[in-house]
Amino acid sequence: MADDITMYTLPIDKDCSLILGDEKVVFHVRDLKLWVAPFHIILYAVSLRFENQEFNTVTRTLNSLRNCPYYTEAHDPFIALALQPIIAIFKQTALAAKEEGAAIGRDHSWLVESGNKFKIFQIMQPLEPIQSGDEDLMLYDAGTLAPHTPLSTGINSPEYIAHILEGHKVSVFAGWTGLALLDTFTSLTTNTPERVISIWEKDYFEKIYVYQLFRKVFLYSVNLRYRRRTEDVVALEQQLDLFEQKYSYTAISYNFLPNIINFNMEKSLNTQRDYDQLNRMISKEIEARREQGEEKTNKFLTFLTCLTIFSAVYDCASLINESFGYDTIFPNGFIGFRLVGTVLLLSVVIVYFFLSRKK
Repeated sequence: MADDITMYTLPIDKDCSLILGDEKVVFHVRDLKLWVAPFHIILYAVSLRFENQEFNTVTRTLNSLRNCPYYTEAHDPFIALALQPIIAIFKQTALAAKEEGAAIGRDHSWLVESGNKFKIFQIMQPLEPIQSGDEDLMLYDAGTLAPHTPLSTGINSPEYIAHILEGHKVSVFAGWTGLALLDTFTSLTTNTPERVISIWEKDYFEKIYVYQLFRKVFLYSVNLRYRRRTEDVVALEQQLDLFEQKYSYTAISYNFLPNIINFNMEKSLNTQRDYDQLNRMISKEIEARREQGEEKTNKFLTFLTCLTIFSAVYDCASLINESFGYDTIFPNGFIGFRLVGTVLLLSVVIVYFFLSRKK
């Protein structure tokens, strides 16, 4: 997709703070990335770095930052530093004219097209060694941005946590586990070199995760236009077909690990399910329209056939009259014409029903 998408990077490289209750959290805003994609889709990402922060401090901060509908004055530094460039771009788009009151007030949910919060791709390295038996619980709490107490399931039942981990956990190599959920993708790692983390950011985030988000937003947009009836269903089907031809892949890489990660991201974001459901609804409606059109055509053809039959019966009756003369057989020509025409018409109907039953 590199030929169809342009990525821009705006370096920021500044510290930002967020006051949460009586705690002031300082984190680093590295840069802002922007992807201009096909189908009038723009994706963006804010890159943050937390240094020497406690696990619960990080998850609490991220949970607050992602919930853009509930921003308060405490979020103003983050908005000014990280989101203001996105807001400026948004104001230049045609969409801004439709969003009355956008960028006014504390509710910034209009910055998110699909869902009500920002998605999070996070790579976490705990400060302290993870206790034996606590790896899965920490991974789950990181993925759900929940407070973590070692060897404690918190408010969720052990059965539910086990169910989520069984269906969404990615574990291939020692020292690294991943968890793909609807709103987050988490990589929990220990003693991983910076160069490896950089590769994850370039490959697993900038390529695979952004690709799946592109699919998610596209399908969300098509589904919205379909349900609101703002675009013809045939045009939507053509867009789906074009998208499927150009931007759907059975394998996203020649290597096995990217494909495993891509599969789990796809499953967590429900992109394939969304596509299948949307394609089925649109195809079903188009088929129904086609059947309605064929029914109307058949009715019109039946009408023309009836006219042709009546015309043929009339001509045939007239020919018989000219050949033999109804006046010589019937009391008058009018009665003879009607009787002969009726007999001819009944003969056509009987032959039609006989042939229909035979088929």
